[in-house]
Amino acid sequence: MPVDFTAIDFETATRASDSACQLAAVRVRGGKIVDSASWLIRPRPFYFSPQNIQIHGITPAKVRGEKEFGELWPTIRQTFGDDCLIAHNASFDLSVLIACLTTHDHPIPEMQYSCTRAIAKRAWPHLPRFGLKPLSDWLGVRFQHHDALEDSIACAKIAIAAAEEANAESLEDLEKHLKLSRGTAGPWGKNGPKFVRSGRASSSATSRLPKPAPEPIVDAMMTREGTDLQRLLIRAEFVRPLTGKRVVFTGTLTRLQREEAEQLVACCGGQCQSTVSRQTSLLVVGRTDARTLDAGRRISTKEEKARQLIAAGAPVEIVSEDDWLASIASL
Repeated sequence: MPVDFTAIDFETATRASDSACQLAAVRVRGGKIVDSASWLIRPRPFYFSPQNIQIHGITPAKVRGEKEFGELWPTIRQTFGDDCLIAHNASFDLSVLIACLTTHDHPIPEMQYSCTRAIAKRAWPHLPRFGLKPLSDWLGVRFQHHDALEDSIACAKIAIAAAEEANAESLEDLEKHLKLSRGTAGPWGKNGPKFVRSGRASSSATSRLPKPAPEPIVDAMMTREGTDLQRLLIRAEFVRPLTGKRVVFTGTLTRLQREEAEQLVACCGGQCQSTVSRQTSLLVVGRTDARTLDAGRRISTKEEKARQLIAAGAPVEIVSEDDWLASIASL
């Protein structure tokens, strides 16, 4: 099976996309892992957020004596070669790569890439979750999550497993079988892999693949057990979907702590309010508080006020915590 590619994974020091502190690359030739490399990176500026340290365990002391990304890039570029790069949630990793190149004044090369999350959705649409950890557990791949080298190896094994199941003769053959386009990136930005709908869907066996099951909110990026807040923040910062909007929370949040949710709002470009008013754009509803139930009410006073304003014509939107996080994760 001549399936060739290089799987990569970044870890970052903060929510800033140019703060890479670790990168790994795993080379696959003929459907087998043949080589790997990993670099610890000193970020610029030299600062780590406590939340990111909690996710990956990389501290300032571990990278204090390491080179910055700009110094490492010639070696990294040689390691990548002309391979198609594959990552899990590849949009994140390619965004980090492009941002680091920009910050360190290196030209951005033309690149091709794919994503094992997109591959898995097409290869195994019956699965309920498509995070790196759930997929690896399902395939029997054991690894240490949020170590760049371990994540890269797990990513490579997912792509290899999909190719083996499809009996694909190459990465291009796998993409054709799954009806996925190849992602591209360069100085102009990036355009990720997408499902390609043919004009005559019924004429092809592969076109009869069942649609991927909708992902529940408990996907790896959003579950309270191991919430990948770092990647959610970076995704939000790139798009800033709440720019100019005011957000109010009510009830008990179960996916994020209240401080994390407020940080996410700020990263989205929004502003938090403590009370609902005509200036409120969005009310995010968590689990109903016990005190609300004790008072014999089904909804909080904030939600009741929001509904009154909506009835009066105010443009207030009410969403659940799950739906709010899902909308950000799907950007």
